[in-house]
Amino acid sequence: MPPYSYRMVDSVDKIDRAPWDAVCQAARHPFMDRRFLRAVEIAFAAEAKFRYATVEDNAGQTVACACFSCYTVDGCVLAPPAAQRFVNAVRRWWPAFFRFRVLLCGLPVSTSGGQVVLTEGVDLQRLALTFDQIAVHLAHQSRTKFISFKEYDPVLAEKLSPLAQHGYRRALSVVTHWLIGEYESFDAYYESRSKRHRANIRRHFRKLEEAGLTWQQYRGRDDVGRLFTDDVHRLYLNVFDRSQAKFERLPIAFFHELARHLPDESSFTFVFQGDRPVGFCCGVASPAAHTLLYCGLDYTLNANSDLYFNIMYRGLGQGLAPGVGTVFVGASADEFKQHMGCTQVPLSIYLKALGPVTAFLFNRAFRWLFPQPPE
Repeated sequence: MPPYSYRMVDSVDKIDRAPWDAVCQAARHPFMDRRFLRAVEIAFAAEAKFRYATVEDNAGQTVACACFSCYTVDGCVLAPPAAQRFVNAVRRWWPAFFRFRVLLCGLPVSTSGGQVVLTEGVDLQRLALTFDQIAVHLAHQSRTKFISFKEYDPVLAEKLSPLAQHGYRRALSVVTHWLIGEYESFDAYYESRSKRHRANIRRHFRKLEEAGLTWQQYRGRDDVGRLFTDDVHRLYLNVFDRSQAKFERLPIAFFHELARHLPDESSFTFVFQGDRPVGFCCGVASPAAHTLLYCGLDYTLNANSDLYFNIMYRGLGQGLAPGVGTVFVGASADEFKQHMGCTQVPLSIYLKALGPVTAFLFNRAFRWLFPQPPE
């Protein structure tokens, strides 16, 4: 079985636009939009290297598109607490311990899904062989010993399962949350909730008002770059520092480039104390879905104002619109997001180590480092 042929470029601006856009737009994949990819490429220019692959069949028709990036990750990010405590103890005197340069099929940005689009009828066995050849070539080129295909919902993870035939091992990543249903507006969503949940929402909103805080919603085109200052970025870092799974640390440039390159699709909710932003969330809209990406807040105000709950509900409200059937609400805060009415969806990754010694050690430590999918 021969692999598919493919074209690969090292810049978004070099992508052959017509086939890429035809496949990715048909899939309604906002995070394969060239504008989003350009925003990430610019924001992470100093930290990551990017490649973009267009896979073609024998007739020259595009059957898949994928993004690859080389980025330094925490090798213990998904490990159980005991392993993380051990690694963190070592890092007190060796900060770089267990951090690795990894070749990702995906981007160094968490989007509740991966940067792979497949067409109907693609030969999955042949595609897995092709993806492996691309990944191994790029890993050798960038002198990395690890490859990770990340992060896929159960349907796409199953389609990519032939990667196992090429030495990849599947592990569970984060559990993300999807709010499924066409509510058309926040008012419609609110009316769909139980009496007890409606009372809780009203209580959250009332606490924000009693704390003297206000909120405002914007699109990227509304001069968000001016609003998103270093102080606002520190609000994001507050949440990042408390996160158990720290995969990527976003530079402030990401938020600026997101607003600049997706002026109509990017959404921002800010909460203010007077003129000072004390919380925010941002998201990206697409024709059938809305994704809440990141948030930030001043935790010193959270207890008296239910700041986090207000940020999430207002961000959700900005995403609910006619035609939107799913809102991707993100990982963490599991109990609260289930109360919002979300469905939990486990995401999977596929991992491979290169070189006999590295592969031997990796396979021995695999179950210690990564949660396993059910048999």
